[in-house]
Amino acid sequence: MVECEFISRSEEETKKLGRALGKLLPKGAVVILKGDLGCGKTVLTKGIASAWGIPEDEISSPSFNIVHEYEDLVHSDLYRVGSSLEDLGVEELLEDERIKVFEWGEPLVDYSQGAFVVECREEGERRIFRISDPTGKICEKLREILEERCQE
Repeated sequence: MVECEFISRSEEETKKLGRALGKLLPKGAVVILKGDLGCGKTVLTKGIASAWGIPEDEISSPSFNIVHEYEDLVHSDLYRVGSSLEDLGVEELLEDERIKVFEWGEPLVDYSQGAFVVECREEGERRIFRISDPTGKICEKLREILEERCQE
């Protein structure tokens, strides 16, 4: 497992990180998002979704519906689910070929070996995203992509 950290100073930078990550994720990947309320989980998901052709304005926090499904993405919020993962049909979701993004996905860590885990935290106006990369390849490529964009 390789880990890398990225700092975001704005929503737009968070979306850029999400877009870069989304372009690198293999089909069927599981992304578990962890972090405090308001740290940028949904904003990062907007970027991931846009990399798969889903308009950012279609992405919202799935707090009330729990699962939002799109052609190439499943976006779920496990904040209120607690221990009823079976009731949600998580096993079926994990087998789905679409990219799966789980906000408040801590309960899934034991369920989903090989998941990409993204932890976000706030430090003042900055957001820090730590990505645990089970492939060992995404972190390296993310650094290259984001460094190129910073130099433009």
